[in-house]
Amino acid sequence: MIPTSMIQQARKSLQAVFGLILILALFAILAPSFRQPEAIITILEQSVVLGIMAMGATVVLISGGLDLSVGSILGLCACVTGNLLMAHWPVWISVAAGLLAGLCIGLVNGLTVVWTRVPPFIVTLGMMMIARGLALMLGEGKNMSAFPESFTMIGAGYKMPVSILALVLVATTFILTKTKLGFHAFAIGGNEEVARLSGVPVKRCKVIYYCLGGLLAALAAVVLTARLDYAAQNFGEGLELQAIAAAVIGGTSLFGGAGGVARTVVGTLIIKSLNAGLIHCGVGSYWQKVAIGCVIILAVWVDILQRRQRA
Repeated sequence: MIPTSMIQQARKSLQAVFGLILILALFAILAPSFRQPEAIITILEQSVVLGIMAMGATVVLISGGLDLSVGSILGLCACVTGNLLMAHWPVWISVAAGLLAGLCIGLVNGLTVVWTRVPPFIVTLGMMMIARGLALMLGEGKNMSAFPESFTMIGAGYKMPVSILALVLVATTFILTKTKLGFHAFAIGGNEEVARLSGVPVKRCKVIYYCLGGLLAALAAVVLTARLDYAAQNFGEGLELQAIAAAVIGGTSLFGGAGGVARTVVGTLIIKSLNAGLIHCGVGSYWQKVAIGCVIILAVWVDILQRRQRA
């Protein structure tokens, strides 16, 4: 007999995929230009950075946490990498430094959450401001552009970025579904006290989840910087909310204990398809934000209704 939880997760996955198909079909009818292959390729290209970041945010959400600092981490790590590249450091060292910066900020987030017991919302909100301030200091008055071709190839076209997104998807899916660390994330998010009494190393696991979130935000920074061939201190502004939105639209619960990174990628595609479709229909950017906000509210409402049914 199939467990009820698996049926519920499969249902959420189908809902997300059906929503994406519905949006694509609707805009294909409303805007003839949306039917062109170039439109789909553009959506894929624009989904990579947000998708990578959103998968890290998903892991944190599943464990019952919240990370509002990922957008600022992206901006800071882009400036770290950009500064080193402009100083003619080797590409691999520059990239490694950017990734290490994201990992360290995630570590600080995790340690602060578990040792001070300050709510994650407050901790990561504070870190969002700290990281953004550091990014502004590193990027102020600097023209960080014209990077080596060996670096820009990371974000060139869509094949390499999409391949990176796919690798991150496979890796995070493996962690969540095939390792103790992943099983513990669902257990902690479902009921932290029960998980602790069951012998789960809650504090250590939470720190790792925040580290993963910071690392993936840094990887997104590397891909974005390589794609645009420049770095700026305002990179990532507002993306933290879009990352959380992608996870929630994909069926990850804001209350923890349920979710999946594959569905988050679908949620990311839904957001970018909405943006692209509205542009093709001639709708202004302000209404794009309104549409995405409505979709987020709908996704959370559906999650609440499903939780009530299970109770």
